[in-house]
Amino acid sequence: MTFDRPISYSQVRYIKLGSGSSMKDRACIEDGVAYIGFGSSDAELFDLACNGEWEYFRSRAYERDDNGSEQARKQRATSAANQVKAFFEADSTTLWITFYAGKLYYGSFAENSRPEVNVRMGGCTRSLRGGWQDKDANGGLLKIENLSGNLTKIRGFQGTSCTLSDEQVAYLLTRLSGRVPTYITQIDEARELMTEGVLSAIRTLGPKDFELLVEIIFSRSWRRIGQMGGVEKFIDIVYEDPLNPMRRIAVQVKSETNAKEVERYCSDEQIDLYEKLYFVFHTPDSQAILEGYELPDKLEVVDRLTLAGLVVDSGLVHWLKEKTS
Repeated sequence: MTFDRPISYSQVRYIKLGSGSSMKDRACIEDGVAYIGFGSSDAELFDLACNGEWEYFRSRAYERDDNGSEQARKQRATSAANQVKAFFEADSTTLWITFYAGKLYYGSFAENSRPEVNVRMGGCTRSLRGGWQDKDANGGLLKIENLSGNLTKIRGFQGTSCTLSDEQVAYLLTRLSGRVPTYITQIDEARELMTEGVLSAIRTLGPKDFELLVEIIFSRSWRRIGQMGGVEKFIDIVYEDPLNPMRRIAVQVKSETNAKEVERYCSDEQIDLYEKLYFVFHTPDSQAILEGYELPDKLEVVDRLTLAGLVVDSGLVHWLKEKTS
C-alpha cells in the first residue's frame, strides 16, 4: 500500500517505537500498531488517560518518579502526560511517522482504534489503518539516505513523540505524494543543459587530454598503480581498491573506436587478471557500435554520455572548460 492522503491532516507527529534491543519497534511495524510507554499499562494510569484526567496523570507520574531533583521529576511528569495525551486523543486525521531499519514509516490510526494495554510491551498500543507504510504514492521506498536531513534529524529527539515543524510537514507530504519539489526540477534541468555542453566539449579533447580526464575521474575512487600504454595494447591504466589492494581493475582509453576493437579487447587472455574492465571512449555513441553485441560480465563500456555525467558529478566542468576553451 502506498500514500493515500485524506483531505487534510490535523497534525503530523513523530513517534519512537522503542530501542532496537527491545525489539518493540520491529513488533510494532510487523503488527501495524503504534506504541507508547510512560507507565500507561498500569491500571490506574490507563484509567486516568482514558478519562482524559491529565492533571491527575501528571501528578501520579510525578509521585512514582523518585530519581533526580524535584524540578527534573516535574519536567518528566509533564512531558509524559503530554506525550501520552497526544497518543490517546489523536484521531485518524493525525499522521504518525517513525524510522526503522533504514526507512521512514508512516500511518494514521484506524477510525475505531482505541488504546489497548499491551502487557508484553509494557505500555499501550493502537492499530493503524492499513498498518505502517514505507512507500510514497509512486511506490518508491522511503529510504532514510534519500530523505532531507531536516526531516531525519528528528530521530535525535530525546523523548518518545513530538510534532513536526511546518517546514518538515510540507517536505514530508511532498515526498509522500511522490511530487518533485520545484527546486529539484530546476536542478535537473540545469544539469541536463550542462551535460549537453560537456558532451560537446569532451569530443574536442585530444587523445592525451582525454586519457588524463579519464584518469582523474577513476582516481577519485581508485588508486592508480600502473600506466601501461606503448607496447601493451590491452590496458592503459591499472587501478587498485585502496581498501583492498587485491581488487584491481583495468582501463582502456580510446578517443575513437569501433566494434572490432571492443571485441578484441573482450577476447584478450589478460581479462582474467582483473576484477573489472572498462573500455572508455568518446566517439561514436556506444549504441552505434554495440547493437546486437553481448558484452562479457567483466566488461563495462563507458561512452561519451556516461562520461559527461561523471564530469558533472565529479566537479570537473571547470577543468574541461580550461582544456577546451
